[in-house]
Amino acid sequence: MAFLHALAVLSVPLGAASSACFDGQGGFTQEHWSFCERLTEKILMYYGPSGDFLKLGLFVDSHSGWSALAFGGNGGMKGAQQFVVRKVNNAFVAEERYSTDYVTPELQPAQEIALIFASEENGNIAWGVAIPRSSCAAGERYPVEDISRFMHWALGDSHDFYHHTSRGQFHANLISGPTTMEDFSNAQNISFTMPDVSVVMGAGGNDEKNPYLCTLFDLSQMLPSSMNLADKHHVAMFSPILDTDSAAYVHHMILYACEDEDAASGFQHGQVVPECESMPRGCNALKWPWAVGSESVVFPPQAGMPMGQGQKWFALQMHYYNPSLTTGIKDSSGVRVTFATQLRTYDAGTFRFNGGTGDDQRDPIPAGESEYTLPKAYVPSTCTNKWTVDEVTVLGVVYHAHLVGKNLNIDVVRGGEHVGQLRREKRYDFSHQSLEPSSVGKLKKGDELIFSCTYDTSSRTSPTTFGDFTQTEMCWSAFMYYPAQRMNRAIYFGSNMMYCEGADLSPQFFFEPVVPASTCVQSGDLRSTAGQQALTAMGVDVSSIQPLPEVTSTSVGQDSSISNNVQPGSLAVALTFALAVQIVA
Repeated sequence: MAFLHALAVLSVPLGAASSACFDGQGGFTQEHWSFCERLTEKILMYYGPSGDFLKLGLFVDSHSGWSALAFGGNGGMKGAQQFVVRKVNNAFVAEERYSTDYVTPELQPAQEIALIFASEENGNIAWGVAIPRSSCAAGERYPVEDISRFMHWALGDSHDFYHHTSRGQFHANLISGPTTMEDFSNAQNISFTMPDVSVVMGAGGNDEKNPYLCTLFDLSQMLPSSMNLADKHHVAMFSPILDTDSAAYVHHMILYACEDEDAASGFQHGQVVPECESMPRGCNALKWPWAVGSESVVFPPQAGMPMGQGQKWFALQMHYYNPSLTTGIKDSSGVRVTFATQLRTYDAGTFRFNGGTGDDQRDPIPAGESEYTLPKAYVPSTCTNKWTVDEVTVLGVVYHAHLVGKNLNIDVVRGGEHVGQLRREKRYDFSHQSLEPSSVGKLKKGDELIFSCTYDTSSRTSPTTFGDFTQTEMCWSAFMYYPAQRMNRAIYFGSNMMYCEGADLSPQFFFEPVVPASTCVQSGDLRSTAGQQALTAMGVDVSSIQPLPEVTSTSVGQDSSISNNVQPGSLAVALTFALAVQIVA
């Protein structure tokens, strides 16, 4: 796993698991369950691969009612695939469900789940299920991959499946098992925080409900005495600091380095910029992005975000959202930066993909549309060919839209073949934005990136424009990676024009790209002879497995919204333009 999350999940190492997990409660044995994690003081999750299947188990102390585990594209219910175990007519059943919103999850049209066992004894619930590691059956699912993924647990107070009485979220790698996070107890750290600022719009602002403020920081005045500004230092972890009194108003935070020392000549340490929708000149080297729902970012041991090397000025930008114009709000939120105890092998970087953040890039989204997809943005192979290494390792991907964002997705194409989605998130959730591991893992020179953004304006009566404010919209993404490259930003200009910053190329015209179809490969067939033999060995009553419904299959990955008369292929045609180009964030 290349990327870690700092989460309140207590991983139980197998070496010490006999007393913590395998004490006889629930019937779980270390022989049959590879891994165990304590989700709360009363909840244990058991899991591990078994051939082409994944086994998932849950033990809940002092509980009676339905219980569930889920795969999520983020920390919320939107786009989550749930595995529910409950009693129907006094007999346990396992159900596979899917939620499109914060409503009761619906049963999947094909039930790709098999109950291994379930019990309700001594006031406790315990169960185990088996699912395919990859299914091509009808429904919405996430493949089981060797990466850390968002998961949820939920409990109901009866066996009638309705609203949960408690729930939680966590990360787990269901293939490799728990990962021990590096010990940072002796590491040096500093904090970039707002100095108890008033959350109000400054002079020159455009919307008092959406104040933008910045604070400027002189790193030379912040580093511990043992660290020198002239030296390179690697950041090992970024941890958000949220002021409990004002966290509800924090929309996003971004830490920028100010690389233009001439522009920073008038800066003062701790200076507050009261209107900062546009960053101070020279402050645009993104180091750390945070939005609602994001967690700590922990870099792998081989890479870190560079600081120092004489670069002393930084700016923390805060976007607040105060729709009710509540008065008297003060904020001291920010980020804690933890440094590695020694330099690492690679510098990490952040690639920004701006598919539209202003009305000069995108036309307004019509009102009353339940699924409106923008023309795609595109990073052509001519841009990634400018990387100085054959491949980069993607650490985490974040998507960013506002209130009517429905789905954001970047497809990776290599040599005309669909490699995969850069991140798997079936439904975008404004309240749960986070940097998540990539399903692709590595990007290579010559890869093409196709960015698609879809919105739901069915609740709006007027068009939605693009812009910085929460009630406007965006089509934006970023991913952290290593080793850092000069070509690290792509910007859509409208009219099928893209600009790749750092590529030494003029803005490029491209035909609307087509995402190549990809073939779904089943891994773990509940109904095949081999599959049922494997399930029987686990203890599954295979006679209870439901047959597949009769449905018309489609190619997974094919974008049906693209018309047949679109120019085939996705080669960019480079055109030279004598334009004064303004680079937008």
